[in-house]
Amino acid sequence: MLSLKRLLSQAIVCFAVLQCPHAIAQTSPPSLVGVWKVTSVETRELVSGKVVRPFGDRPTGTFMFSQGGRMVGMQYATDRKAPATSNATEAERAALLSSMSAYSGTYRVEGTKLIITIEDSSIQSWNGTRRTINIDSDGKKLIGTSEPFKSLITGQDVVAVISWERLE
Repeated sequence: MLSLKRLLSQAIVCFAVLQCPHAIAQTSPPSLVGVWKVTSVETRELVSGKVVRPFGDRPTGTFMFSQGGRMVGMQYATDRKAPATSNATEAERAALLSSMSAYSGTYRVEGTKLIITIEDSSIQSWNGTRRTINIDSDGKKLIGTSEPFKSLITGQDVVAVISWERLE
């Protein structure tokens, strides 16, 4: 009878471990795999320290990272104005395009560095480029700081700082 109790308790422990893998996974570094909501986007000029929020104070957007190493991300300004009719004018299309960015490609994580190889982007000159982002995450929130680059808006050398919250 004692061995039956031991066998039963071992079976219960195994079942609990199999049903709750996230309880064990929490001891390892948080994974980027999943869906993330954009909560903040800003650039900081390297020389002056000036902060610019190119998508406003409350940008929207979503980034998704797959287990297989693929990613897609899009971010939008807070105050995007809808076209007057269902067929946007050239000026309306230009305004909408300048108030967002989107890209997709592959990614890998090396320590605290997220390395993205962009395959397709709303900013054509990004296609085929590699972006390295220093990341800090507690599993629920993610902050990424880019390597320096030239701002499309000001032409100054900047770093971008993007914050996300995990959706799933």
